[in-house]
Amino acid sequence: MLWLLDLGDGGEGAYTFGGALGLWITWWPFLRAVRTHGLWAWTGGLVAAVLAASAAVSSSGEFVRPVWSAPHDTQAGTSAVGSWHDHGVIVRVRADRVTAFRVEGGGTAWTWSPPGRETVCTLSRRTSAGIGVLGHTTGGASCAAAAALDLGNGREIWRSSITPRDRVLEGQVPDLIAVTGETVLLPEARGWRAVRLSDGRDRWRAASAAGCSPFAADGDDRTVVTVDDCGARAVPALATYAGRDGRQLSRGEVPTVGTPRFLTVLSAAPPTLWVHENDVRGTRAVLRYDERGDVRTTLPTDGPTGEIRILPGYPGAYLDVLKARPVRSAAVVGDTLVAAEVRPGDRRWVSSGNKAAHQTTRDTHTGFPVDLWILRSGGYALVRADGGRAAPVTILR
Repeated sequence: MLWLLDLGDGGEGAYTFGGALGLWITWWPFLRAVRTHGLWAWTGGLVAAVLAASAAVSSSGEFVRPVWSAPHDTQAGTSAVGSWHDHGVIVRVRADRVTAFRVEGGGTAWTWSPPGRETVCTLSRRTSAGIGVLGHTTGGASCAAAAALDLGNGREIWRSSITPRDRVLEGQVPDLIAVTGETVLLPEARGWRAVRLSDGRDRWRAASAAGCSPFAADGDDRTVVTVDDCGARAVPALATYAGRDGRQLSRGEVPTVGTPRFLTVLSAAPPTLWVHENDVRGTRAVLRYDERGDVRTTLPTDGPTGEIRILPGYPGAYLDVLKARPVRSAAVVGDTLVAAEVRPGDRRWVSSGNKAAHQTTRDTHTGFPVDLWILRSGGYALVRADGGRAAPVTILR
């Protein structure tokens, strides 16, 4: 049972705000913030949004209960690599198979598998017009093909080749495919290729600078943000484009020496990145850019009260869970960053019997986050990576 605090009359504004954040809200920061009763500064706004949204769609305003759960995975060693919510279905993506569950009533709506022995390696963070785009590959190599799926029936609409990266950074899962309104951005050897979402036909291209190659992309309904890797001795390049026609809106740089360990596009409007270098003196911050491509605001993730946690779990651990579309414990809404914060007192080493000591956030295990979706029809959907020990998908209302 998921317990919700009584916030009184949240109003339609709270519902709208909560819905905008809900696609990237994770289970861990939600429970963590509820337990601290809103005193966790960075998650306070996020939790308030979730609870207000819940109150708007739940008449009781006190708790929600499971409505249905999907059958457990029967194949040992399989786990989900990401999920989507669109077109009345919750789509759980494993490396070998994509399964859509009907939100209303449960049951499997359709399944899809990549061709031959290929496996899913990346997912677009967003869907549009009931279409999601994923990448697949052979033998664990970099992504080499993209496929667009109709989320209403599972039909493959189009397939296109993409250029795999020359190297894959250890511990880094780049967002290689971006869905922006009617446009899908795909990586090429020396730049980005935009195709039409509905049929995969070319729309425009954006060349990378000399010596650079596509590294990450994301966007909103109008704008796409790209980051290019320019080698170990050069700074990564940032650019923004109009999704519809490819008109360049800005160009800038990421203040790092070479490619950082983690680099994530958090928002397209305004362009906002999370950057984490391995170097102790390197950039570890959330960066906001202005309309020209210059860094306007730098918010260190190692703040005065604790560490701003953009990804749930500990660095490296989260990659074992939902690794094609890792969940985030942060979101940007206008000028506001809402994120989880880990304070010094939250970390402690514990041991039990003959088991090795391990680190925790108080008594909440963060190594296995799940996707939490706020449903358009009301309620929530939980998508778990490990569908053998627990239900792969659960609907709560």
